[in-house]
Amino acid sequence: MQKVSVLHVFKQLLRTDLYILKGTVADQIFNLAIWMSTQVAVNTYLMPAFGITPDYGSFILAGLCASAGLFGVFPSVATLISDFQGDQMISYYLTLPMPSWMVFLRLIFYYALNFGMLGIMVLPLGQLLVWDQFNILQVHPVKFFIMFVLTHLFYGAFTLWIASRVCDMTKIGNVWMRFVYPIWFLGGFQFSWEILHSKVPHVAWLNFFNPMMYIMEGMRAAILGQEGYLNFWLCAVMLCLFTALCSWRGIVLLQRRLDFV
Repeated sequence: MQKVSVLHVFKQLLRTDLYILKGTVADQIFNLAIWMSTQVAVNTYLMPAFGITPDYGSFILAGLCASAGLFGVFPSVATLISDFQGDQMISYYLTLPMPSWMVFLRLIFYYALNFGMLGIMVLPLGQLLVWDQFNILQVHPVKFFIMFVLTHLFYGAFTLWIASRVCDMTKIGNVWMRFVYPIWFLGGFQFSWEILHSKVPHVAWLNFFNPMMYIMEGMRAAILGQEGYLNFWLCAVMLCLFTALCSWRGIVLLQRRLDFV
């Protein structure tokens, strides 16, 4: 009976989060459309003039699908840190009849759903923007679903872990400069691991410690085909490990921070 009660509370909290989220959907989709349009337009129609291959637009599109959710990490961390210093709604949630780790797990699921809601819009919008340079029907549906879910669960766990590392709002700028931007820019958005390895192999091997490399390579393998990218299943397994690690450390550190061990 107690387990049913805990699961019910967990479900109701998540449902409340999603209800609040509905009010921000329009703005988020509009922002996504602007970001995508500029990236795809430049890389599809302008960069080929500088010697970039004509199919670079579809390569970037797959990268946009992989990384769209990452750009929700910064505002989500800011909101969470603001709550820690302000209203402290999190303290109320921690008094509910459920383990404290489940409160934080619900945040991971909420962020994953929030980021995934935007990520799922990328390919349809991208198909309109690049048109004949990309065929959405070539996407491997099973692999795409697996990588899409794993990617956004990682972003949810990553958000929680970063929030556990930021002291207060005066340090919020560190989220972008020290966490989000470096792993994205060095994580294969503009290049594949194979190309990186052919040019600077030592950096390529170091990039195995960057979770974004697995997200980019796995998503491109699912969208564009396996050839030229890291093995899809290796990417999926490594992403599971990074998600578990971020979840564990984020929950442990936030429990200590909020005195709910």
